[in-house]
Amino acid sequence: MRLSVTAVVLACASCGMAQTTVGDTPVQKPMVMPQALGRRPPIKRAMPPGTAPASVKTPVVPPATAVVTLKGVCKQQLANTPCETVITREDLDRFVETSTPDAAKTAHGRQAIQYARTLAFSVLAEQQGLARNPALAKELDAQLSLVRMRILADAFLRNLQTQAPVVAQSDIEKYYNDHRDRYEQIQIRRLAVPFEVPTESGRHLERSAAKSEMAELRNRALAGEDLNQLQLEAYQHLHIQATPPPVNVLTLRRAGLQGDEARLFDLNAGEISAVLDLPAAFAVIKLESKDAMPIQSVRPEIEAELRRDGLQSEVGKRTRKISAQFNLQYFDMPSQPDIFGVTAAPPPATAANRP
Repeated sequence: MRLSVTAVVLACASCGMAQTTVGDTPVQKPMVMPQALGRRPPIKRAMPPGTAPASVKTPVVPPATAVVTLKGVCKQQLANTPCETVITREDLDRFVETSTPDAAKTAHGRQAIQYARTLAFSVLAEQQGLARNPALAKELDAQLSLVRMRILADAFLRNLQTQAPVVAQSDIEKYYNDHRDRYEQIQIRRLAVPFEVPTESGRHLERSAAKSEMAELRNRALAGEDLNQLQLEAYQHLHIQATPPPVNVLTLRRAGLQGDEARLFDLNAGEISAVLDLPAAFAVIKLESKDAMPIQSVRPEIEAELRRDGLQSEVGKRTRKISAQFNLQYFDMPSQPDIFGVTAAPPPATAANRP
């Protein structure tokens, strides 16, 4: 008898549910021994079971195509029919999406082995009547309820996203003009001495000596000396046992800077900052140029931001009558949080929604 396993993943312990011990004996996974190594030279390391080389592409197969046929596993054995369960590509995709969504495509062989083993164990447990165990039945109901709740919540957000209107070009242009400072960028060159570096003495770099050295080098930079030469001399004078990095031009955005570095946008082209005491280094920075990013280059970013804002607004409308009271002492919170204040983008479609 062929058994479809589309819904089996919701009931197995490998699908994000808590593991359950049957009786006093936990079920252990069989160990997979590595293959023997060949003689030198060279030493060839065995590939993990079910892992394909990066250059091997997984063939494209329709969702209903059988990828594993598990013989000897079925809920009921009918006369003159084989006892087997077929796992389709759609079943496997759903299992991977639920249990390990970040798994690489090349690891699907291992996931298929895990799925087949889990399915076999679950059918054997059913045959032994373990599903009728009151404690286990209660745990199954609780876990299935959590799975159902998560799927419905994801569907709610996806539904709001599909109903959202297309972001108009005029809205993108208005947002760009209203937040133009977010899309400023600067080109800089950074002369820096990191704190955690190897020195001739084997001790950490003395901060006062490093800051004094950087102040001297800044004065020389103001006089027009080459920054790469100054970087080299900084490492030599401070006896740093490392190769100084080249002082190349870097492009930075205002949104990516904090603290003293954010003040670089106050400089004019050609100006040099004071010695900056950054979390990992002392630095002197020369501003080469400053300009605004063209709207064409940030249009996708702005559109995504407007979509998030629209989704947040719509969530606010749908949840305005809902409130939550948290035990602040238990959660060590200073005040009641707004559970709808920050809404993440809807999750991507799972295997169940893919063609």
